[in-house]
Amino acid sequence: MTATPVAFDKKTTISPVRVVPPLPVLNTMIHRRPCPELSLVLVTHLLDTAVPFVRALASAMSVHAVVAVPYSLRDSAHEALAGLVPVHTPSTLSEIGPLVARLSAEALERTGRSVVVQEVGGYCATTLDDVAGHHRFLGVVEDTHQGQWRYEERQPLRYPVYTIADSPLKDLENRQVGRSLAYSMDHLLRTRFFRHVGETSIAVLGYGGIGSALAATLRALGSEVAVYDTDDIKTSRAMVDGHLTMPRDRILGWADVVLGVSGTRSFTVDDLAYVRDGTILASGSSKKVEFDVDGMRSRGVVEQEDDVMAELIAADRRVFLLNDGRPVNFLAQSVLGNVLDLIYSELYLCTRNLGLEDRGPGIHRLDAGLQQEIARTWKQIYGDRGWS
Repeated sequence: MTATPVAFDKKTTISPVRVVPPLPVLNTMIHRRPCPELSLVLVTHLLDTAVPFVRALASAMSVHAVVAVPYSLRDSAHEALAGLVPVHTPSTLSEIGPLVARLSAEALERTGRSVVVQEVGGYCATTLDDVAGHHRFLGVVEDTHQGQWRYEERQPLRYPVYTIADSPLKDLENRQVGRSLAYSMDHLLRTRFFRHVGETSIAVLGYGGIGSALAATLRALGSEVAVYDTDDIKTSRAMVDGHLTMPRDRILGWADVVLGVSGTRSFTVDDLAYVRDGTILASGSSKKVEFDVDGMRSRGVVEQEDDVMAELIAADRRVFLLNDGRPVNFLAQSVLGNVLDLIYSELYLCTRNLGLEDRGPGIHRLDAGLQQEIARTWKQIYGDRGWS
């Protein structure tokens, strides 16, 4: 059947597409609630989606340095920031903490401004004690659960740490991360294994905000999904949501794909004994926390490997490890969409609060009223589709 083209006469009018400026909520917050003068050392996943965030921060404060997390660095993002802010690119994750401590001390000595560290993963939790005693070191803003846990383990802290990891706004981003992971897996299954996600059984290890959104999206794409979580309440929630649940050893032997999103070590080298031959292993957590990658490599033989996948023979099983145990959504652009504007706005206001308030050492969270203000502004900007 041939489609008939639609003819428009001269009287036909088409509403113009409204082009929303990058991060309008964040820029509104910066204008509405200016930041006091301070220097920022920023640790971030330097993806293309982070470029508008860095530019907005640079308009609000002095960005002394950007430290790029190695496994998520995009050359295009690095180039886009050339000449705007100094960008440091450590080779390994272990270099981040000492580098940030040195950059913070440098900023305290050279700029005469107060200094805040904003990071994403707790890389600096063990390295900032030397600068913590300086009266112009104001503290840290942390984005992730893993990072929050690292700072909590260091208590009593010598400086304030604002966390957004358990913020209701962050929970909205977690849902988008889950969806992003599902679509990344769909793409990888198609391009690397020539199979459809709808014909694949997938075990989701962890049923928090990311895991629940991931499982729901995979099921919508046609996958058979089973969930395992160490928390009985979360497991019960997965059952109520209609997912299969099984004992851990059974779920590992049942799945074509094992996807770890627990935020902790969910798969050890000993678990290779439970999986079926040809199992695909993928992570949705920052860093290489979900899988014992070093253990699997030490006990196994790498048959072939490239930037996306390693084929290992270990424990008499052939397994396919994606992205060396790092989050597979970072092979694309991690999280896309307007939800980033919520998260970036909350990170900004936390940084601003450190510059405004004399917060004591310990873990702090943004006032609920400010979170509501961010959400209300976001809803007004992105929710109004009746533009004239």
